[in-house]
Amino acid sequence: MADEPLRRVERVVTTYDVTWLLDLHKNGQLDLDPSYQRKSVWTPKDRRFFMDTVFRNYPSPAIFLHKTIDDATGNTTYHVVDGKQRILTILMFVQSRFSLAQDFGDQQFNGKRWKDFDETPAIKRLLWNYRITIEELDDASFPDINDVFSRLNKNANKLTPQELRHARFDGWLISFLEAEVQEEIWKTFKIRTTAKEKRMTDVQNAAELAAVILREDVSGFSQDDLDQLFADHDDPSAEESEFDTEAFVENFMRTRNILEKLESNWGTISTSAQPFFNFYTLWAVLYRNPIQSSDLEEFARKYSAFMDAVKNYQLEDAAEDTPEFESLNGSDLYVARYKAASIGAMTEEPKRRERLWALESALFESR
Repeated sequence: MADEPLRRVERVVTTYDVTWLLDLHKNGQLDLDPSYQRKSVWTPKDRRFFMDTVFRNYPSPAIFLHKTIDDATGNTTYHVVDGKQRILTILMFVQSRFSLAQDFGDQQFNGKRWKDFDETPAIKRLLWNYRITIEELDDASFPDINDVFSRLNKNANKLTPQELRHARFDGWLISFLEAEVQEEIWKTFKIRTTAKEKRMTDVQNAAELAAVILREDVSGFSQDDLDQLFADHDDPSAEESEFDTEAFVENFMRTRNILEKLESNWGTISTSAQPFFNFYTLWAVLYRNPIQSSDLEEFARKYSAFMDAVKNYQLEDAAEDTPEFESLNGSDLYVARYKAASIGAMTEEPKRRERLWALESALFESR
């Protein structure tokens, strides 16, 4: 059997100025979200740094575009394979959606938005004339494009998502969480272990807990979602941010301190709130339902009894609409539904929301 011909991707490498990209976007010919494109986010700091690169005319990496032509209409579309955040940053800046850095280093640019250059067209031309290397992938199949995309991002896969976040973000949220997980109590909570610390999943777990407070609600686990969380709360001093960091820290520490008391006095966390999905649910309940120190012992007793019942409950079918649930009420129903939500994909939002409902109902039914 003869060997198949070597499969090669056709590449056209050229340079265009920024106006070419702006025209593509204006004409609806730029697809920023093809199916293979990963979600990713840049912080305000990332965007300001790239615009600094543009205005100083420093080189930047090539942008990869997959060119397709509609057979019926002849319309050309350019699908972004790599370089989405650079293109988005340019589009956002010309819409005056963010400003340059206050310490850009030139009074003509410090803290300025695009609209501030309306009277200085020479500065606008610095952006319009900035040249970017474009690699066009013509007549390539989607498997080929997926392969190109995977190869362009291969090196990033060697690091865990949280290690990548550590490299990208340096704002208040990641600084707070990385310092916080070094406290001994997080080792007691089993959030920080030797294995987790090596790959920074301890910080990732703490970020999930922080998200409950930042969003005032539970949410499903997603690496992309955590990227967005850190980006949204990376730089509270930036003009785009109005977030109250002091209120967040106060609520975070209040919840942590309650859990610490429960563990030090009654061993509640180590005996009843493991593994992490149980700890996450208890964290959310205590954040949403602050309790007084005088009520902690009773709370610890009720929580441990509930979790013992969950552990011992024999659930024949994990589906929530089974007759088994219809015949239950009160504490038995809460136990059964918590148990059902503790099977399978436990980090999905519906499961987290179900466990939260069941535990709150069981512990605070009289409220």
